[in-house]
Amino acid sequence: MIGAMIGVGVFGLPYAFTQSGFTVGLLQLLVLGVLLTILQLMFAEVVVQTPGAHRLVSYVGLYLGPVCKWVTLVAFALGIWGAMLAYMVVGGGFLHSLFFPLLGGVPSTYSYVVAIFSSLFIFGGLKYASKIEVMVIVILLFLFLFIILASLPHIQFRHYVPVTVSHFFVPYGVILFAFAGLGIVPEIKEVLGNAHSKLMSPVILFGMSTILFLYAFFSFAIVGVSGPATSVTAFEGLVPYLGETFRVVTALLGSITIFSIYLVLGIELLNTFKFDFHRSHRVSWFFVCIVPVLLFYFGFREFIDIISFVGGVFGGILGILVAVMYWVMRRSGDCKTHHCINFPAPLTWILIAVFSLGIIIEFLMRFNLL
Repeated sequence: MIGAMIGVGVFGLPYAFTQSGFTVGLLQLLVLGVLLTILQLMFAEVVVQTPGAHRLVSYVGLYLGPVCKWVTLVAFALGIWGAMLAYMVVGGGFLHSLFFPLLGGVPSTYSYVVAIFSSLFIFGGLKYASKIEVMVIVILLFLFLFIILASLPHIQFRHYVPVTVSHFFVPYGVILFAFAGLGIVPEIKEVLGNAHSKLMSPVILFGMSTILFLYAFFSFAIVGVSGPATSVTAFEGLVPYLGETFRVVTALLGSITIFSIYLVLGIELLNTFKFDFHRSHRVSWFFVCIVPVLLFYFGFREFIDIISFVGGVFGGILGILVAVMYWVMRRSGDCKTHHCINFPAPLTWILIAVFSLGIIIEFLMRFNLL
């Protein structure tokens, strides 16, 4: 769960926090982190109570009907493809930083390398990916710890003070993108096997708490050092303070992390096409891998704009559908395996209201109306 959820979204958090003010960004991170944890637990209950092997799109179809199933497919697929596109952008930057002194070239060329190399491994599926996932999680956690500890001596607390009211909502979509991971819940059930009904909730609570903790401290460290000079992908602003060795280490570890999570995202979408729409492995793989490459080719390359829109709009749509699906399941009384987590109905409507407002705000921001 941690390996699938922590990704390039976290690299955009410090920049988003400096736009709104660190305290505003941190408050949004905590509130949305709690709400998204509740949403994960809601979906986990649906997964536990529903027999059979399904993915997010199919679960929505079972409880909300075929129209909502297709809406979910579009939102989920566009969200995954948007995330893979963001990984191409950032991964290309990491590889360019790492290999430019030896091979030359431009970042866009390396972005295509990220996509092509990852696509070869996506074809192998979940079991193949799981063999490298533990190693990558260790590398990822080391990268976070390395950056936080290296930054501490250079922190200036005056960087946490400014607040820009006009940019209050900038972190919202970036945070939702950073916490995106509803599609991993059915994969957790598959990994846990017969123990899934007892362990799903503890896994989600531990995973989400760990992710929230890392995001908060990572943003604290980056903003404290870089302040207004915080770069879009966080790391460039630290190089003047932490030196060339820091650049090489973060580029190397960042490249490995990008590859891993691009791989997991691709497999999530591939399994959706296979299990929920009964497409062949080869056809599913082709469509999963070609779309982000085409989007990149046609010029969608602005990192913050990509992750903010994908998180705020597509993440919001999926959040609404999952909340409604949980509400329908609770009203049906379909709790066969064990007693369902009984979240009160008003909480469901709060989630729906937050995600709906976020979608509206994201569109207003994209058209410069807010």
